[in-house]
Amino acid sequence: MPFDIRTLLVAVALATAFCAGARLLLWRMHPGIPGLSRWALAGACGVLVFLMILSQGMAPWLPSLALAQALVAAGLTLTWDGFRRFTGRPPLSSGLLVVLAVVVLGWVTAAQFIHSMEAWVLGNMIVVAGLSVLTARELLGAPKPIPLAMRATGWVFVVNAALFVLRPVVGAGSTRAPGPLNPDGLAAVPLLWWLCMAIAVTLGMVLMTTERLQSDLDRQANRDPLTGALNRRAFSLIAEKEVARSRRYDRPLSVLIMDLDKFKQVNDRLGHDAGDTLLCRFVDIAGDILRGEDVFCRFGGEEFVALLPDTSAEKALVAAERLRTAFAAESATMATPAGGRPLTITVSTGIAQLKPDEDIGRLLRRADAALYHAKGTGRNRSVVADDIRSAANEPGAVDQDQGVRPLERF
Repeated sequence: MPFDIRTLLVAVALATAFCAGARLLLWRMHPGIPGLSRWALAGACGVLVFLMILSQGMAPWLPSLALAQALVAAGLTLTWDGFRRFTGRPPLSSGLLVVLAVVVLGWVTAAQFIHSMEAWVLGNMIVVAGLSVLTARELLGAPKPIPLAMRATGWVFVVNAALFVLRPVVGAGSTRAPGPLNPDGLAAVPLLWWLCMAIAVTLGMVLMTTERLQSDLDRQANRDPLTGALNRRAFSLIAEKEVARSRRYDRPLSVLIMDLDKFKQVNDRLGHDAGDTLLCRFVDIAGDILRGEDVFCRFGGEEFVALLPDTSAEKALVAAERLRTAFAAESATMATPAGGRPLTITVSTGIAQLKPDEDIGRLLRRADAALYHAKGTGRNRSVVADDIRSAANEPGAVDQDQGVRPLERF
């Protein structure tokens, strides 16, 4: 099917320019997101590519095509580097960039001297397919779970590499010399695919950025800004589901309520920055000791809560003791005034296992009663709620279900 190639070139060039403008706007709107500036520069390279192709009637054909191919390689390299930065990987090294530049420029120079369109097509295939594979590997090999937009964009580059590998094979049976202005499929199909590729990749970039921003918003809504632990809102949502799952499958569920002992000394004698550092370190230690499926939350101030699915009170006590011992050993080296004795910063923990007839609020109240008991009997210890039942039922004792301190927060 014949095409008016120059009209098609102008249309694709305009679409490429709009995509480049969208990438530039995306970068200007979110300059703090890594990689977006590289995507904008890659879009600018795409616009220059079409300026070189459209200028064939005004400039020698081979130099303009060679320069266009160099710009294609530069644009793909910038795109690759942008995706690396976006996914948190280090940027491309200077050494690798030098090697890529030498390879591309060497091929461009060779194509200039041999004056062969076939050589230009073959080199174009190698450069575009190779860089597309590397970019797809960057996206599809990102840490899991890979966001949907990132996966889709990665597969676009896989298809791009496959089409450029097949292009010389399909063109081998054609009697028409290959060229960007041929009015047949050898020129029209790559141009139409460029149009699809520019729109799909730009849309992928926009959606990936949107996913990143949404993820950041979710994190801000569900995470404590200082320590990165879950906040009370997120804990409440997860806890209700875990209680329902525990009942459905008749599996044990335990909770730890932890409070740092005499933490006010740190803020008073060492300053709030030292207190913040100690809180963050406690969260790090808890992350090392607790399992991936455990739910850890900063409940407020120096108080933390951990929900342990499929865990009995006895096993929860083992975890609490490991955490208490590890934190006591490390806090002694962190909470030390200049020229003074180390501050004794420890952790007390109350532990309770879910009963068949109680909800999450009642479970937390029993664990809080156990924590209060640990505080009142010397601190730096872990107490299971069931172990203090007999003491709570003695004459004059406060009923642990009614509470031994204000529990409205539960």
